[in-house]
Amino acid sequence: MGCRKSTCTWAQNLKVGAEYRQYTVQLVRQIGCFCEEYRIYVNGEEMEQHGLKYNPCAPLCCAGGEFEWQQDGHSFMLMYNSLSWTNFSGGFRLFIDGIDVNTGRELSAFWRRRGWQIVFAGLMCLLIGIALALTYYYALSGRESYSLDYFAYFMISAGLFDILWGLIAVIKYRKPHHPSVTVEYKSSNAV
Repeated sequence: MGCRKSTCTWAQNLKVGAEYRQYTVQLVRQIGCFCEEYRIYVNGEEMEQHGLKYNPCAPLCCAGGEFEWQQDGHSFMLMYNSLSWTNFSGGFRLFIDGIDVNTGRELSAFWRRRGWQIVFAGLMCLLIGIALALTYYYALSGRESYSLDYFAYFMISAGLFDILWGLIAVIKYRKPHHPSVTVEYKSSNAV
């Protein structure tokens, strides 16, 4: 079926009752040319029924691209990160009780930060495109500037698109997604 296979693994110690228990969540992606298939494992056991579907713009638009479940009093959410710089190799994030396992940020704070990063990158592309367009217009004239103009206009368009894409995340996640939850985490790297 696929062109390649990718695996993402997260491990986190969570308090269950009076003791800590380690949870390992593994996402196996079979990436095809036009679709993806997913297998989710929690502590080595495959979840047979999950609603994770491919959606390249999740969670900013349309449904899909995320899957939530409850286990031992904790809320787990596996979500596609459409604003990732490394979508091809990763792209998925695990949130436990509304907190990103990788960064420790709350869901809304995570997406707002990602949105502002994309807005900043868009502003840089926009400024570079404007500078190039003005340089080509005033410094070069004639046939040699046409192909360079296209590159400048491409940078301007890419910048505007990134600004819009980032602002969608900032606006959509301006308020907390989950209610405030106090969760005690214990690092698995502690000595």
